[in-house]
Amino acid sequence: MARIPLARPVISEEMVQAMAQALRDERLVMGESVFRFEDEFARYVGTDHAVSVSSGTDALTLAMLAMNVRAREVITTPFSFVATATSVVHAGATPIFADVLADGNIDPSEVMPTRDTAAVLPVHLYGNPARMDEIAEAAPNVRIIEDACQAHGASYKGRKCGAIGDAGCFSFYTTKNMTVGGDGGMVTTNDERLANDLRKLRDCGRVSRYEHDVFGFTSRLNTANAAFGRVQLRHLDEWNERRRALARRYSERLKDVMEIKLPTLGTRDAVPVFHLFVVRCDDRDSLARYLGENGVETAVHYPIPIHLQPAYRDAYGFARGSYPASERMADTALSLPLFPEMEEGQVDEVCRLVIEHYGGKG
Repeated sequence: MARIPLARPVISEEMVQAMAQALRDERLVMGESVFRFEDEFARYVGTDHAVSVSSGTDALTLAMLAMNVRAREVITTPFSFVATATSVVHAGATPIFADVLADGNIDPSEVMPTRDTAAVLPVHLYGNPARMDEIAEAAPNVRIIEDACQAHGASYKGRKCGAIGDAGCFSFYTTKNMTVGGDGGMVTTNDERLANDLRKLRDCGRVSRYEHDVFGFTSRLNTANAAFGRVQLRHLDEWNERRRALARRYSERLKDVMEIKLPTLGTRDAVPVFHLFVVRCDDRDSLARYLGENGVETAVHYPIPIHLQPAYRDAYGFARGSYPASERMADTALSLPLFPEMEEGQVDEVCRLVIEHYGGKG
């Protein structure tokens, strides 16, 4: 195992006990902890409603199904985890890509809706908020669904990600800024009708126990996972602040390494939460190999942009050169270790090795 892992979820005795209590005292599916978690998460994000589901992908897919995007188009980014665009396909729509800015987020100037556009799906990549105002200006009267699967607690102009568009979608996978001890997801919205449709879709499309008036899914969040998530949510802000502190430490120690480009630490408008700390460098694979040889785990998020994934090449005929900024990001991005329980000395060691790799003295 690496001496310094890329990520490590926090699992405390309190979280384990919360799961155990839910298993003993509540319904295993749709128990009390599920509804409490939804209420608490909605208050945290700042929306009227939060609807839990079984994964971040389900959150995206069900949100789009509830918005009836079928047989239309959804504008999104080609530089994200593949589930962003695949959820569009599963919802019966066609993904239309818009290239990205230098920070990896969708470029608002590339968002060009037509009469066939049902929604825009920006991603708050790596926990850094997208330019939501500019996106809304580029697509007036078009519904906006935030992919906030990496942005728990991030904010844009004083509003939490997930509370800015018509709906926000979150993932609680184990590597996220908060988890439910397994897979899980959430959709946040101020639209009561949308929330009710989502509750129906996640629960087999039922209007009563054995009556179903839509083609629904089995996409419920388990009660024990919700209990785990409730405890995690109480610590989210402190963990995010710790991530920001470690990101500042990385940036201070690597600021003179000309061979790498550091991520933004935020702006007056955007407060990131550093789900990942991603640097860019032309010799990405060489640097990753050197760090790995010295006990530091790294990863590439993401080595193949979505439009160049085999399924998308086959289905839509994309080729290299279609979205050059995304392709450049895929060729140069490298994620360095970052997690709340990471020690300052571990950051310093990673930085020392990066500097050493480029011929300096750490």
